[in-house]
Formats: sequence, C-alpha cells, structure tokens
Amino acid sequence: MILVPLRQGQRLYGAIAAVNKREGAEFYSTDVKLVASVSGTIAVFVENAYLYDDLQELMLGTIRAMVSSIDAKDPYTCGHSERVALISKRIAGQMGLAREAVDRIYLAGLLHDIGKIGVPERILLKNGRLEPEEFDLMKTHTTIGARILGGVRELESVIPGVLHHHERLDGRGYPHGLDVKTVPLEGRIIGLADAVDAMTSNRVYRSALPAEEVEKEIRRCTGTQFDARCVDALLEIGLGRLLKEVSGRGRELRLELSPVGWRRA
Repeated sequence: MILVPLRQGQRLYGAIAAVNKREGAEFYSTDVKLVASVSGTIAVFVENAYLYDDLQELMLGTIRAMVSSIDAKDPYTCGHSERVALISKRIAGQMGLAREAVDRIYLAGLLHDIGKIGVPERILLKNGRLEPEEFDLMKTHTTIGARILGGVRELESVIPGVLHHHERLDGRGYPHGLDVKTVPLEGRIIGLADAVDAMTSNRVYRSALPAEEVEKEIRRCTGTQFDARCVDALLEIGLGRLLKEVSGRGRELRLELSPVGWRRA
C-alpha cells in the first residue's frame, strides 16, 4: 500500500491511497514517486478550487453590499432589485437561454439600479411625480451604474443589462435611444421585469395595479416598449404565478446563482 497526503502549504486536504498492485508485485520507489507527483498536482487543483470559492464569496458579498446600499438610500422600493432579478431570471430561463446567460441576467437585474446611489435624494425620494429636469437627472442612473460596474472586472458582463434596461424598441428610451435592432437582449428582459415590478408595487403617486391591468398594459406596449419574445416567455410562465413567486422577496437578499454565475462570459 502507498499512502500520500494531499497537502498544499500548511493545508491538508486528504490523501491518495494505492493498494493491491496487479500480479501481487510490491510497490517500488518509482511507484511512490508517481503517486506523489499526482498528489501534488491534485493538491494544487484542490487549493485553486478553495481559492475560487473564497473569491466567489467575496464577489457575492460585494454584490449584496451594493444592492443593500440601494435599499438603504431608497427604502420605499426595498426588495425591488431582487424581485426584478428573479423575474428576469425566470423570463430568461423560459426563453431557453444558457445557464451562464441566465445567471448573468439575474446579476444584472440585481444591480440594474445601482446607479441611483449617484442620484440626489431630493429627486430619488420625492413624494410625487418628477418634473422634466428632475427626470433627466433620474435617467442618469443607468450611465452612473455602468461606470460603477466598469471598475469591477468580474462584473463587466452585466453592464449591458444595467446600462440599457430603459431602452425601448421604438427608440424612445434612454440613455442612448437604441432601437429594435440595437437594444441588447439583457436590456429587453430586465426592462420588462422592471416594468412589471413597478406596475405591481405601491408607489407614492399610485397604488399597485392588479395583474389583469398589468398584463393588458404589457400587451399594449409589445413591439414598441417591450420585446415580443420576452413578453411571450413572461405570459407562458403566467403573470399571476410569477408575482406569487416573488411576493415578499427582498427582506433578506438571497443570491440564486450557479457556481460560475458571476464570472465574466
């Protein structure tokens, strides 16, 4: 029998055992060297896996802090970001997108309003509708959010969803007035999810709309504001069912990602 530890630095991860050599022969020094070499390679791999897990936890902790900072500044919309992220994730999944794309859209949904950190509180917390010049300042949250995330290499892939979730297919959205040919899919999905949550949540200037009215409004705006494929996926899930799934979310932020969901695509 050969027993070789899986050790990297001061950390012991386990051991490799080789037993019952074929034809009853004994193990020789060359066998020991071979197993030791293999154990060294495996130990490095295991150490990298642990480091990756630590890095992922650090990144997810950063995301939690970012999203919580939005709620801290605008408690009236507490939970909005998580609900948008969950609705976006369900729509993307229903559309058959790859798992990494779904996770990327989920992250973009969580962070889509991060730029509101840079919006003056007198506008963000105004008790009523915004004046045109105030709305112009509010619209800057998309570009502010993109700049914030642009400094985090691992989150660069979520920038399109954050930057373009207020674009419209008819070119009347912001910040760049993109049209049906240029609005990225992430922006289309998150824009629809954002609108759904906004219409079904209480605001200072109006009460939440019933699901029937929301569905009617979504259908009315399909092709001008909303992408038909995204709307079809939403309605296939069922608006009422989806609203029940996300109801009450946001009191405690929970990130729902695959093991590689936060990495750059």
